[in-house]
Amino acid sequence: MTNISQEELLALQIAHAEVDSFRWQIRKRRVLIRAVLVVVLILFRILMLNVFPQIYVPLVFGDSDVGATELQSLITIRLLVGAVLGGLYIYALMANHYVKFASIVALMAPVTLILADLQMFLVSSFPDFTLVASISFGLRLLAIYLLALNYIDLKR
Repeated sequence: MTNISQEELLALQIAHAEVDSFRWQIRKRRVLIRAVLVVVLILFRILMLNVFPQIYVPLVFGDSDVGATELQSLITIRLLVGAVLGGLYIYALMANHYVKFASIVALMAPVTLILADLQMFLVSSFPDFTLVASISFGLRLLAIYLLALNYIDLKR
């Protein structure tokens, strides 16, 4: 005898449920274009970090005696985590497996990163917030917006 109702069982299975194939064919192109745009935005942001490390080192490390190599290692670690999550997200979209769960994780990762960096960028170093840092922050917000649109499309 089981204590799990049919509704609870369906709720547990919803995370890995595929998107309905008819609706998926309609939305797949839009979702994939947004996902590619997010990848392009992130790559552009990485390029900005590599071209202008002198702007980000004081923002990230403050007045300590660290240089661009520490910033580069921080970028590399975040890039590896992002590449794994991005690869899983693209695979989920292409295979139509765990799409809803992957869209939630893909949205949560940049939101948590921006919340973690919000204190560093806005509170502790607001006077040093240059045009390049503002563009970088805006690119991150745009990526979150596109991922949120994907989540909303997949949720319907």
